[in-house]
Amino acid sequence: MASYKVSFFKNLLSSDGHQFKCLQRAVDIRRAKSVGRAVQAAERRFERFHRVPDWKLHADTLEVEADGKKVECPSLQAEPRRAKYPNIVYGMHR
Repeated sequence: MASYKVSFFKNLLSSDGHQFKCLQRAVDIRRAKSVGRAVQAAERRFERFHRVPDWKLHADTLEVEADGKKVECPSLQAEPRRAKYPNIVYGMHR
């Protein structure tokens, strides 16, 4: 099993209009069987820390390092996640 570091970033614009990535939080996963499991565990920790139902409310992208080396993230759409709070509707109300 490898150790992973999952970094969550928000895309922002600088004062001169150039886009840059701002680190929101880095989550260390000490052991995981795969990159996908490490990402899922890091997403859950990020959501708990920020008290949000979906990490994408506070970050736009994430990057993964395995044992200090950057690795490709698995497709985030590959495995649909169950809603934590199925009775709550997020977004604008009509």
